[in-house]
Amino acid sequence: MKCEICGREANSQFCEFHKKAYENLVEKYEAWNKALKITWTEYLKEILRNPNAGLWVKEVAKQMLSHESPKE
Repeated sequence: MKCEICGREANSQFCEFHKKAYENLVEKYEAWNKALKITWTEYLKEILRNPNAGLWVKEVAKQMLSHESPKE
């Protein structure tokens, strides 16, 4: 199996690097949501705009946004 983002070998949808980035996104969302009351989609968009966010996290956020179904 290959990583959906970079094509590296993977045991799931993401390689070890993008999987860790995904886990970090999920883990940190709770704190962001508690502080800012934002949705998951808004959070992912904020990550993409954040100059301090790492490349792998941004790649995962972009991938997740591109696979979301339209809301409302």
